[in-house]
Amino acid sequence: MNKAQFSAALKIATSDKDLSSVDNSHIIGYGLPDFKPVVITLDMVAKEIRHNSFTFAGTIDPKGLAEVFTYGKRAFMVV
Repeated sequence: MNKAQFSAALKIATSDKDLSSVDNSHIIGYGLPDFKPVVITLDMVAKEIRHNSFTFAGTIDPKGLAEVFTYGKRAFMVV
């Protein structure tokens, strides 16, 4: 995943698009060193951003957002 793809996924994540039907269960553990890169969509990245970075107050946790990008650069091949 590159920065442009991450920015596009962030735009989706901050929209009101319904991502409840998106299955991203195969990316569990993507921060682990032995995780093999997977092909995913922007919607899957957006769902992970929402899961990992959005707080209950509706704000974005910058640390969580940075983690998705840092580990996603290696683990996600976005199509």
